[in-house]
Amino acid sequence: MLYLRDLPKYEAIEQRARRYPEIDPAAVVSYLVLLRVASDVLAAIETYLARHDMSQGRFTVLALLNRNPDEPMSPSDLAARSGVTRATMTGLLDGLEREKFVRREPDQKDRRMLLVELTPRGRKMLDGIFPDYYRRIAKMMGHLTEAQKKTLVELLNQVTPGLSAMTEPLESSPK
Repeated sequence: MLYLRDLPKYEAIEQRARRYPEIDPAAVVSYLVLLRVASDVLAAIETYLARHDMSQGRFTVLALLNRNPDEPMSPSDLAARSGVTRATMTGLLDGLEREKFVRREPDQKDRRMLLVELTPRGRKMLDGIFPDYYRRIAKMMGHLTEAQKKTLVELLNQVTPGLSAMTEPLESSPK
């Protein structure tokens, strides 16, 4: 993970725009600030979770299972919802099962499939983390008013449809 610390000054971006007319300086600044904040948030979360001997991947799996703790999920569904490969999910589940935070059981409807569920130990561990975790999120976001939080969500949701611009060829891209 790249932890972006040193952002260029706006003037430097404007100079590049003279060299590369495709540059929208305000878009570049917005993008770089978004990356820096995202990097900082991820680093802070990793530090917090490490204090609980937990990785972000393992925590994500447990949090997904905790959404509806009485409804087990398939490993492939967990992989899709957490944005990792099925192979990565298998490794995460192996470790979580060794620590007795989850268990894998055959699906009663289709014995070829496995379902993953939180164990009482897994629920207890999450119950020990979540109150402090949510307090810290509230404190981190506490510098924003309620209106600013709502605006932030709206603005970030407007960025999402543009993500494909980074992966799909643009119509005017040089060949």
